[in-house]
Amino acid sequence: MEAKGTYLSYFWNTESEAKDSKINIFHKKLAENSSLSLFLNILFCFAVVISVSSGLRALESNIFNNANAQESDRFFVTRALAAELSSEAELTNSGDLTTYIKPKDSYTFTIKIRNTGTSTWTQEKTFLKTATTAFKFKHKAWLDLYIPSKLKEKTVEPGSIGTFSLPITAPTNWGDYSGDFMLVENNELIPGGTFPITLKVVEDPIAAKKFYETPTQPIIETPTTSTLVGLPQVCSLKLRIANDISGIDNQTCAVAFGFPTTGPQIRVGLMTLDQITSLKNNQEWEIYDANALLATIPANYVVDFYFNTVKEQYSFDFNGKTFRTTSYLSLKNLNTGIFTITSLKDSPSWNKSINYNQFLGNFEIKYNNYKKRAWLINILPLEDYVKGINETSNPDPMEYLKTMAVAARTYALYHVNTGTKHAKEFFDVDAYYDQVYKGYTVQQRFPRLAQAVDETTGMIAAYNNELIVAAYFSRGDGTTRSFKAVWKKDVPYLIGVETPYTKGKVMAGHGVGIDATDAFLRAKKDSWTFDQLLKYYYTGINLEKIY
Repeated sequence: MEAKGTYLSYFWNTESEAKDSKINIFHKKLAENSSLSLFLNILFCFAVVISVSSGLRALESNIFNNANAQESDRFFVTRALAAELSSEAELTNSGDLTTYIKPKDSYTFTIKIRNTGTSTWTQEKTFLKTATTAFKFKHKAWLDLYIPSKLKEKTVEPGSIGTFSLPITAPTNWGDYSGDFMLVENNELIPGGTFPITLKVVEDPIAAKKFYETPTQPIIETPTTSTLVGLPQVCSLKLRIANDISGIDNQTCAVAFGFPTTGPQIRVGLMTLDQITSLKNNQEWEIYDANALLATIPANYVVDFYFNTVKEQYSFDFNGKTFRTTSYLSLKNLNTGIFTITSLKDSPSWNKSINYNQFLGNFEIKYNNYKKRAWLINILPLEDYVKGINETSNPDPMEYLKTMAVAARTYALYHVNTGTKHAKEFFDVDAYYDQVYKGYTVQQRFPRLAQAVDETTGMIAAYNNELIVAAYFSRGDGTTRSFKAVWKKDVPYLIGVETPYTKGKVMAGHGVGIDATDAFLRAKKDSWTFDQLLKYYYTGINLEKIY
């Protein structure tokens, strides 16, 4: 067997002819002994492998030892730069990611993000991605549910700003909503590229934005908008629910009574539990059995409540367990969240997309033996309650809205103070027969009403040092009725007065107190202020600010 050819190893290439000759002689001798030949062939192959390996190491050493120094430096610098390339981002317009919007309307945000890394973003690989919290904003123009937008520019170099057009669609119900979006490259999250979008879903976005973002002045500081001047500096009002004010002098009513700026708590009989009632809150909340904590409920978790009239037993389901108790239940709002009664559908006939099922404050579920029924009772500050009364509308004249706010506050506080009308059922007023109360949704629909409430905070009507019964009704027929004519009791501040704007009309309501239609038109056409209106329909009253 002859071995000829060029070997891979560097060392074996030297004097190859001499090596070939020796190998050939050696193989001839091996042929005489096959066993020895097999062994030596294996040994030979092993030696070849070792020689090749050694030759390659020498070749590598030779390349790097003899290469030009400049070329070597360039090679290592390039490799180092490749290792240091990174993707980072910084949102440049974070203050523009909140908007007021109508239910189901669409809006397009322009998102500007600076490339603060060392890699270049490309249109083919750089996208916005939705977190699950943003699924509720899905717009028909999104690429799909998970990718709502792609980079507008073809490339964005480090230090430059990339742009994304982000269309969204508002949810169907009023309220505040937030959803997170993320910047990704090759489907990997870019640090610094996560941001929230916030939608304030209301009926009138322009009015809501103006109300919530424009500072308002208290009515006492702006007498030019009203003829009201000289509120009493020492409060003469007698209140059973207030702090002891005997001996108080030279102080305002608010200081004397010591009420919080949101007013005392009021208990509103919202609805009876005739069937399963389901609630959730957009923040964490708690359920108590009388004073014992039963469960802490996470945000947006729906809990079903039921009252068994036979056993007089309260029950609810949570986390796979049914809780039962014979003590009333307290539902505590921990973080000023918003309760939603998910089982309630309370829509006006003219707009089924509206649902009056959101409420501030706390709840109680409490059974009474008086009428053998359990009530869902809303407990909240008086000012929040007045903002939730659905007796006016957003375009109404501001002075008319203030008039009705003071009347509604006075009427409610009268019943809180006496505590007699619904005492046997454990609340102060009901949500329908006393005043039509629809809760937090009213604040969202009618921000100008909320403004009127804020500008008359703590203001009530009094007569002879007592809260008045601030009656009002929808429309008169040219004159109001006295309290005595309707309810057979002499009340000096509720006497008949002329209502020219409703003369000749058919009366709607009991006819006592404020003729709402007449008051509306006096404010709109004759520029009457709220104190003028109140003092006209309620004869001889005083207006006092008690907190």
